[in-house]
Amino acid sequence: MRLFGRELECASIDALLKQARGGRSASLVLRGEAGVGKTALLRYAESSAANALWISGVESEADFPYAALHRLLIPLLPGRDRLPTGQRAAVEVACGLADGPPPDLYLVSLAALTLLAEAPRLCLIDDAQWLDRESLRALAFVARRLHAEGVVLLFGLRAEDDDPGLLAGLEARDVGGLGPEAAVALLTDVVDTPVDPALAEHIARATGGNPLALTDLGRELTAEQLRGSTPLPEPAPIGSRLEAHYTARIRGYPPATQTWLLLAAANAGGSAGQVTEAGQLLGTTPADAAAAEADRLVTGSPPLTFRHPLVRSAVYGGAAPAQRRAAHRALATAITGDTDADRRAWHLAAAADGPDETTAAELERRADRAGARGGHTARATFLTRAAELTPDPVRRAERQVRAAEAALTAGAFARALVLLDASGEVALPGPVHGSALLIRSMAEVNAGAPGGQRHAPARCLTAAASFGDDRSLARRAVVQAIDHTIGAEHLSTVTEAEVAAAAIALAGDDLDGLILAGYHAFTVDGYERGVPALRRAIAAVADPALPAETLLRRLVIGVNFCNLIWADDTKKVLLDRAEAAAHRTGALHALDLVHYLGTITGVALGRLNDADRHDTAGQRLRQAIGMTAEQELVWRHPELVAWRAGPGVRESVTAALDVFEMLTLGSLHGWTRFSLAILDNAESRYSAARDTLCGLIELGRPRRYACALPDLVEAALRCGDRRTAKLALADLTLAAGACDSPRATGLLDRSRALLAGSAEAEPHYRRAIEHLTGGLGHGDLARARLLYGEWLRRQRRRRDAREQLGLALEMFEEVRAEAFAERTRRELRALGGDAPMPVRQTDETALTPQEAAVARLARDGGTNAEIAAHLYLSASTVDYHLRKVYRKLGVRSRRQLRTSLHD
Repeated sequence: MRLFGRELECASIDALLKQARGGRSASLVLRGEAGVGKTALLRYAESSAANALWISGVESEADFPYAALHRLLIPLLPGRDRLPTGQRAAVEVACGLADGPPPDLYLVSLAALTLLAEAPRLCLIDDAQWLDRESLRALAFVARRLHAEGVVLLFGLRAEDDDPGLLAGLEARDVGGLGPEAAVALLTDVVDTPVDPALAEHIARATGGNPLALTDLGRELTAEQLRGSTPLPEPAPIGSRLEAHYTARIRGYPPATQTWLLLAAANAGGSAGQVTEAGQLLGTTPADAAAAEADRLVTGSPPLTFRHPLVRSAVYGGAAPAQRRAAHRALATAITGDTDADRRAWHLAAAADGPDETTAAELERRADRAGARGGHTARATFLTRAAELTPDPVRRAERQVRAAEAALTAGAFARALVLLDASGEVALPGPVHGSALLIRSMAEVNAGAPGGQRHAPARCLTAAASFGDDRSLARRAVVQAIDHTIGAEHLSTVTEAEVAAAAIALAGDDLDGLILAGYHAFTVDGYERGVPALRRAIAAVADPALPAETLLRRLVIGVNFCNLIWADDTKKVLLDRAEAAAHRTGALHALDLVHYLGTITGVALGRLNDADRHDTAGQRLRQAIGMTAEQELVWRHPELVAWRAGPGVRESVTAALDVFEMLTLGSLHGWTRFSLAILDNAESRYSAARDTLCGLIELGRPRRYACALPDLVEAALRCGDRRTAKLALADLTLAAGACDSPRATGLLDRSRALLAGSAEAEPHYRRAIEHLTGGLGHGDLARARLLYGEWLRRQRRRRDAREQLGLALEMFEEVRAEAFAERTRRELRALGGDAPMPVRQTDETALTPQEAAVARLARDGGTNAEIAAHLYLSASTVDYHLRKVYRKLGVRSRRQLRTSLHD
């Protein structure tokens, strides 16, 4: 297959295919303007591969969920019986092969990955900008998770189209116009008469080397024009001008030809029989396509194939609105039966020339059907069009709010906000207004809108009032207000007391009612009276009978309540159960949240290796779902960086503080400041630590940052502020006594030891170590040994001090808590002798985070297929990583792995 001037692009494709034959997967996005040759490059790839699947995006099909993915997978679906149960059910519902609950996008994506990975193949996706959003998201996910399957995905994408960023993170290559020599060679090749060399160069420049423009212009020009004796058309058709060029040609055809072409353009994705029947209604037949076929603008009729998408655009865009409506009306009449009911409804909507409640209601029903298949983007589109056709203004606004809700579910947060703005939500009836406010609060927070988190709690409280006597909806709104208040903290426009007042009015005995009661009791009454209410709410969230969806929805509140009362064991149960539920249901955004909370929990407990696992898994997920670098800023963990205390840590953490403050993420801002204070304590910068902590903690009212009281006791005492240290200890005594948690009790004894005299300190240190040993607080125990060792050294008990400091150093080095490890080494050096630096693994022996995750699951008995489902990989990729694990660890089997691999 000859491609003029595309040697570099062809070489890149050849390299990918060669790599695939060696078992490695790859993806590439070919991006360029219309006519630049993306399709030709995909055809070149197809001609070089033995096993290829091809689909092209169709603009009129972009609103039908999973339509493109279904077309791609048709040859593979007979093998779906081999899929894991959840994946099989998801892909069957998505492809309309079975009924069931709306499938999660990422379960569908994983099913596609599994099917494609079963045999090496090339997947070619042309005009990707016109794929339905669900299919494009699924294929982008597949492309990001490919590794060792021998699968290649090539996308052709129009550069001038509005790219929603769904292919972000994939390798892309811009395909530009041909160079002068190649452009002249192509022009000479496509014409039958001699071409004046200077004229050929002029044409090459005028078209920008666009191959389609060169080809069509060369075939259009007369022999006199090519010889230079007659002027050329100016400007030369290219890009949008090329479409105008096609439009002019089409308008020269007989009316019956134009009508037939318009029906074909409007019926993309429909059957040949439907366009033929619609043609009979409008007085045209397949024979009327002859003129366009002679000009090579189309081939085959029916079904009719357009030479290029620009031809289809020219046909449809060049028709008068009344002609387009007539074509859609005829197509709607030609479509019968339930299988194409969605398409019929869409044609009816396109045929409408004004408000039409009957059509709007049908679109609304079709929207619900799309939502049942997991097509939330399509649902939003159907509802938006239904709203446009709705005569009654109130009903129209209600449909716009429902469309916004669907857009929110689809992750299209900006679109949801636009729809809400159009609805005029302030004038909506109470319950609809309340729903709009809840949707807006979630959309603004998720979109990172300026002040979104700050205003979200107030919006939710207003929504609760809008629901009137509907206590169920009002309760949900106030629980959402609590969720947002946890995120906004001190940056919220409403106080915790205001949220608590709304909560107590709706408290009850069900899950949300117990959450409201617990939040009110703790906020208003503090630890002594609030802890029992919090325990009841935590028990309700941790109930094993709670549905997975509800657990994931209430996870942030449950974890937060556990933090308040040092309920570490229950928090671990919640996170483990939520992680399993998110894996099982394919809820990757929820799984990302689990990993985010898991990282924070690992840091809080000083279990930095656990934090690393969650942080790495979260990064992999965010890459897989196509999160941009700007979006990922919110999900970074400066507190983990602070514990590690590497070079430039203060600069990077300070930069994170600025981001969190800009986005009004008060909890992340406060947690990061707390982490900086811990780093200050580790580095003996006690005055700075005390000042930071005093800005977080309201002494005399231990609340959200009671967990920071032990650090304040240490910092204040070490910088000579004994008064503040005593006040902090009094608050810690109250909080720890109410919680009756082993870790809280251990931290209380550790803090009492610091303030105790020489005769009383040691029993407190020993009790602290006893309470903390065997619990989850690895960092707290290590710091207790460090403080005890420091005290012993000052008591001149060198042997005992060395023992405690050695144990502390071992624990700090185990999790690479560098600042505390260095503080411990200084103490050991003060005792005399060396404090050796730890030996780090080299790149040759250290497992990568991905390898470590695979190894842990294999050690625990997971099969390759189970590990693949858990990590959202293919079984081939799992096998690839496992072989590398065996080589690095010097083992040959899973049984040997169990004895050589430790957490």
